[in-house]
Amino acid sequence: MNHAAPAPRTCAASAAAAIPSEETVVKSAIPSNPPDVEPAPLVGPAVLIDVPTKHVPEEKIKEGYSHLSPVSVNTLRGTTGSDFESRAAVIRGAAKKNFLQKVLPFFFDERDFVSYGEVKRFILVKGGHCFVFSEETDISPLYAFPLSGLTANIEDPENPEHLSITISPSFQNIRKGDLATVLLKNLNGKIVYQITFDIKEDRKIADRFFSLVQQTVEEGKDPAGKTSSVAYANAVALSKEK
Repeated sequence: MNHAAPAPRTCAASAAAAIPSEETVVKSAIPSNPPDVEPAPLVGPAVLIDVPTKHVPEEKIKEGYSHLSPVSVNTLRGTTGSDFESRAAVIRGAAKKNFLQKVLPFFFDERDFVSYGEVKRFILVKGGHCFVFSEETDISPLYAFPLSGLTANIEDPENPEHLSITISPSFQNIRKGDLATVLLKNLNGKIVYQITFDIKEDRKIADRFFSLVQQTVEEGKDPAGKTSSVAYANAVALSKEK
C-alpha cells in the first residue's frame, strides 16, 4: 500500500519589533490678507420695452414672424394692453349645405349644432386684427384675421341666419339666453367668422365687440407704427393669417 510522505520540519516562528516612527507635526494655519473686492460699477436703470423686437429694423419686421419665438397673449398686450379680449366660441366659415338643403330648404333645413365648449377659444383684438388662441395661457395663437373689410351684425336668436351654426349650451351652466352671436361677413355677404359670447356675467360684451369691429371698419384702422407693440401685433397677424 502507498503512503504519503510526512510533512517536513520547519523552524519556529519569529517576528521583529516595529520600528518607532517620528512624531507627526502639524503646522498652524497661516492667516491670509482679507480679500480686496472692488465695488460694482454703477449702471443706468433698466429700460422697459413693449416687445423684444422693438429695435429690430422695420424692413425685418415686414418680412414676417414665422421664424420668431412663439407669441403669447402677454406679448401681444405689451405695455399698452389690448383693444378687446374675451373667451368666446369661434367658428370659421358658414355651415355647409348639401344639394337638397339648398333647393328644398323647407323639407331639408335642419340646422347644424355645435357645443359651446367644443369651439370655445380666447380672442384678443389689437391693431385691427383678431387673434384666436385655444386658451389664454397658450404660447402662440392658432390664427389671426384682419377686421378691416368685414361687416358685423348681432344675430337675432329667434330668427338666426340661414347659414349660421347654432351654438348649444354646454354643461357649464350656460343657458341658451346667455349666448349672443356676432356674425362677421365679407363684402359679398358671406359668413367668414361666427363668434358667440357667454353674456351671463357681462350682458354688453357682444355689443362692445360689435362696436369695435364697426369702428375698425369705418376708420380703416391701420395703426402700424403708433406703438411698437401694435406694429409687432400687425406683423404677427400677417404671419398667422397664412
